[in-house]
Amino acid sequence: MTHNTSYWRCDCGAVEFELAAVKGTRCICYCADCRAFLTHLGRGKLTDAAGGTDLFQTTPDKLQITKGAEHLACLRLSEKGPLRWHATCCNTPICNTGASRAVPLASMMVRSFDEQDAIGPVIARIHRKGATARVEGDAGSLRKFILSFAGSAALSLVTGRYRKTPFFDAKGRPVTKPKRLEATERAAAYGS
Repeated sequence: MTHNTSYWRCDCGAVEFELAAVKGTRCICYCADCRAFLTHLGRGKLTDAAGGTDLFQTTPDKLQITKGAEHLACLRLSEKGPLRWHATCCNTPICNTGASRAVPLASMMVRSFDEQDAIGPVIARIHRKGATARVEGDAGSLRKFILSFAGSAALSLVTGRYRKTPFFDAKGRPVTKPKRLEATERAAAYGS
């Protein structure tokens, strides 16, 4: 689906992204890692009743940070896991990206878009086995979800657009050093 520009803003308004030509897929993710990320930020209540996180997957080249780059921070919950970005000004979760810019993915938190309807409908509910309660609604099409991302990612790689990202510098390094959680922080985030 394609629409005009949309804006993503953190809760205090200090960080803003512009999403050009809204094109991507929307899902609800029920994995423990997404919940742990939100819990660590003190934002555990942002999930739905079954512990799901509403995400919009796009490629980073569609995103431009228009305000507040100095507030970007990220953490990594596991050695090989994605980078999870947030705004330090108000601990608003921003998105998940690949650990490298060669994985052109940005799973943005839908709740912070100015026009959530423009993001489109949820097409898949993923990692349902990780839900904390019964998941209501249709599971959607995991196949459609994967194929949509794979096509966008491949196009970004082939055209070289994957290099244009607000999350990685010109040498392909994250714009801020990823934080790893201490054992006590990790236990608290995962509720163990």
